[in-house]
Amino acid sequence: MHIITELFHVERCQTKLKSDFSTNKQHWEKVDNESEEAKIDKGYYWMKNKSSHQWHYFKTKSPVYHFDHFVFDTSIELLSKNEQGHFGLVWGFDKNVENINRFCLSADGERLLIMHFQKNHETVSHRFHKRLSPKINMNQPIRFTIIKMGNYFHFLINKKNRYICHESQFNNDDQFVGYYVEPGLHIKSSYFEIKKLMANEMDVFTGLNLLTD
Repeated sequence: MHIITELFHVERCQTKLKSDFSTNKQHWEKVDNESEEAKIDKGYYWMKNKSSHQWHYFKTKSPVYHFDHFVFDTSIELLSKNEQGHFGLVWGFDKNVENINRFCLSADGERLLIMHFQKNHETVSHRFHKRLSPKINMNQPIRFTIIKMGNYFHFLINKKNRYICHESQFNNDDQFVGYYVEPGLHIKSSYFEIKKLMANEMDVFTGLNLLTD
């Protein structure tokens, strides 16, 4: 159970990154080798993990910082028929990728997984796993949204809030954000948008206020 005593008034939002993948002005990673492939073509960012054992990520530079209020928003379509593995978003990492956060769905649409972990998985600092009922329809694009407001992250699938967690549970490196793809999976995305929210914290009356003068 989450007891959140923060309330914010959002005055305006500023789009800091908007990729519709008609071009690559945001310098999304492009690669083609024996283990991975990423390309921009026909208004989509196409990503494929060809490996049998190694997860891959495809990144761009993040224009917001961990102390900001912000929104990550994207649509991902699963192209693989393989129902094993996970796909979704990663954020909060640098070029060395020693620690990373991920927000993922299982390829069968039945499980949600949110983690902060070392890239070799020797240490998992935070892990949330939830079985979804009903499961997500994987025959249509899936909307992934992360909202960071105050000290809390909100994780949404198809505009429905699925999890809330304090920022202290996640890595706060500000350099990169991107997509996450496990072995055998192939995805495409039609857009990726990052907004910075201009918000002010409001006074909230709770039972705790009764204990103070």
